[in-house]
This record gives sequence, C-alpha cells and structure tokens, in this order.
Amino acid sequence: MKNTRKTFLDVPVDDFLEFTRDQDVPVFHAKQVYDWYFKKGADDFAAMTNIPLAFREKLASRYSLHPLHLSRKDVSALDGTIRYHFHGHDGKDISAVYLPDGDRLSLCLSTQVGCAYRCGFCASGLVPFQRQLSAAEMLDQILLIQKDQARPVTNLLFMGMGEPLANYTQVLQSIRWITSAQGLGMSPSRVTLSTSGLVPQIRKLADDGVRVKLAISLHAVRDEVRLKIMPVSGRFGVRELIKSAKYYFQKTKSPVTFEYILLKGVNDHLADAIRLAYLVKGFINHVNLIPYNPVGSMPYERPSPESVARFQSWLRQRGVPVFVRKPKGLDIESACGQLGPEAMSNTPQVPSKRKWRMGAAA
Repeated sequence: MKNTRKTFLDVPVDDFLEFTRDQDVPVFHAKQVYDWYFKKGADDFAAMTNIPLAFREKLASRYSLHPLHLSRKDVSALDGTIRYHFHGHDGKDISAVYLPDGDRLSLCLSTQVGCAYRCGFCASGLVPFQRQLSAAEMLDQILLIQKDQARPVTNLLFMGMGEPLANYTQVLQSIRWITSAQGLGMSPSRVTLSTSGLVPQIRKLADDGVRVKLAISLHAVRDEVRLKIMPVSGRFGVRELIKSAKYYFQKTKSPVTFEYILLKGVNDHLADAIRLAYLVKGFINHVNLIPYNPVGSMPYERPSPESVARFQSWLRQRGVPVFVRKPKGLDIESACGQLGPEAMSNTPQVPSKRKWRMGAAA
C-alpha cells in the first residue's frame, strides 16, 4: 500500500502548530518535536517520551519522520572519506560524502537526483535529471550521517549531485533550518553553497539576504572555453557571472570562492591565470584550484603536480589568494566531480600524498 503520510519537516511550521492546536495539545509540545528531531536524533515519534502518547500516535499516523534510509556506505582506504548511499521514498539513490580531516568534519550534500547541467568534466551529468530533493531530504542526509558517526559535522557543503540554485526554494529552506536556533544552529560561515553560475539566482540569493559562503564554479575565463566544458555558460557569460558574484558580496559582505578545475591543455595556460587574476580583483574572494579527477571515458586529463603548482604561483604573483584542493575519496569515486552513477569504470590512479602538499580548501 502506498505511503500517503507527509514528511514531517516538509510541513510548514505554521501548519504544524495549527495541527497541534487542533489536537488540543499545548504548543510547547510542538517545539519538543523539533528538539527530538534536530537535537536528539529521534528515529521515530514513539521515541519522543516527554510528549503525550496519544499525540505521538497521531503524529505517527499522519507524518513520516525520516524521508531517507541508509542503504550502504563506501569507505575510502586512502583517507577515511565515506560515501553514503540513501534511498528516497521512490527508491532513488541519493549520495552524500563525509570528509573527516582532524577536527574538521565536512559533509557534501546532494540537492537533486541527477543533474540537468551536464558539465563536460563531471560525473553527475551522466545521471539524467529525475527530480528535486526536498529540504527534509537534504536535512536527513545530515542527521542520519551524524547519527551514524555519533558526532556532529562542523561544515556543510552544498556541492554534491545537482545544481543547488536550480532547487532554490528547497535549498533555502534547508539552510534556514541548518542555521536557525530551532534547527541545527550552525553558523552560516560554516555553510558553503556551490553553483555552476545561475546569475539570476545568485542575485536573488543576495537580495534575500542569505549570508553563506558562496562558491562559484568558474572553471574557465574565456566564454568559448566555458561554453564547451559547461553548457550553462551559453546563457551567462563570464563577465556577467563575475558581476553577480560582486553583487552578492556587496549585498551580504560574505566572501566568495571561485572554483577552478584544471584541465590539462584546456584552461591551465599563463593567459588563463592572467585573465583570472584580472577578473576576480576588487572584492574579497579566493580561488580554489581543483586538479581534474578523471571520470570514466571523459576526454580530459589531470595536469601534472608541477603544472598545478605553476598555475598557483602565477595567481599568487598577481595577488590572488589561491589554494589547491586535495583530492579525497578517489578510490570510492567520491572526489570532486566524481559523484555520478554508482558503477563507474576506470577508477583513476591516486596521486601520492607527497605531490599534494600545496594546500587544501573547502
């Protein structure tokens, strides 16, 4: 029989409070439900023992508490990265990547099943877009992984499968819960929202006063190159994208990160570094260089560590704060750009730790 219950967290707060009043239950019990969900990690309504039994039973008949269930974990033998696989209500596979690094415990969240943007270097584009994730499904990735790890994450990255700003309403709702005292109570400075460059949504994010760390997937400084590797750029040119980043900074005073994947012989020339330094000047930002993580039969190669270091040096000479992102989870196909179909062939050779000491950034 089909489950007709709504997911609890997808119900607007005002509607839930109204339902509570309709049951002749004091409203403070509604706050207790949220506390059990966010703070105490309840598996179901029955566990909420300080709430009247009759109300718990009514809640269980009307709502489901967790929209996801954990199906399996892939653990990297190289660095402890974990790729979590969840199933949604419709059986769709949803992945999140847990990135432990000392006291820094980052979690990379997915926002869609599949991706419609089909960047030419990214495995997520190999999964056809199927649907948006709800705010509850994004939050459940966090809560179920925290429960499995028995400790809270410290940093959240909206950088998994999907384009977050193409699911604007649900992503924004999840961020509000993440940063609110009633929810997870995390500082917005610990939340990074990545986008391939949807200019109207970047401007809307600024106008809505959403103060998180904005990460823009730039990846090329010439329109013709960006159009080839990122079809989304056919709608928005590089200059227009940079202007939207400056607008976001001016409105929110939150620094911007520019993600720049390095593809051998494509966007790693001195001319690219010079233009990149010119484009990002004039407001607070930094650049993350991402040496390409090979995906299946995609026609790109990772530059040598020496080429990466040279490109970084060119930017530093021009005053650009720049870091090189260390690849994590390569052996479980969970490094940046590899979050695609469950079974990918040609797992890339893993670079040695010695070669990747040039710096790391979230």
